[in-house]
Amino acid sequence: MPTPNTAPPVDVERFVRLTNVPLDEAYTLLANPRTRLALHALSAAEPPVSVTELAAVVADRDGADERTVEASLVHVVLPKLAGADVLEYDGETGRIRLERPVVAAADPFTDPSLPDRSGPNASP
Repeated sequence: MPTPNTAPPVDVERFVRLTNVPLDEAYTLLANPRTRLALHALSAAEPPVSVTELAAVVADRDGADERTVEASLVHVVLPKLAGADVLEYDGETGRIRLERPVVAAADPFTDPSLPDRSGPNASP
């Protein structure tokens, strides 16, 4: 299994402020590099995003197989983020909705396959 690439940093205090996730829980969620990668991709994309689209972006950045990443997202990352009310995840349709960006990175990344969230109405 390849070693995951370093995920962009997350401003934890900003994440807590935007999501109302308790600080200790935020650190637990953000300890997983794939979670950070997913949050960066979702924060840069216009919702909703499919699990398949998200897995492709995260796998590309993570240097991992898309199917492995998708399984990790479906079984670990997305349920935890949904359980913390960070995002909405519909396991039946595979659609993910993050209402507004919750992370900002010094090294943001985007993928042309995901609709861009930048522009005049983008959240800071």
